[in-house]
Amino acid sequence: MKPYIVLGLVPLALLGACATVPPTPSQVAACEEMERDMGLSTPHDHGEMKQQGRNPMNLSHDRCQQILKQR
Repeated sequence: MKPYIVLGLVPLALLGACATVPPTPSQVAACEEMERDMGLSTPHDHGEMKQQGRNPMNLSHDRCQQILKQR
């Protein structure tokens, strides 16, 4: 049972490391372009409302909001 716990925690540790990595200039440029074209508001997601998880567009909007707050 203990190996499963360790295997379950490894992805979380890796994701935590990703959140602390500073954005690259290309990511910032892409987020600034998205802000100009679409704005930064995250639209509602019917799949998320039905407990089906978040869609990739909303995830990228959220990530861009985080990146642009760091500017």
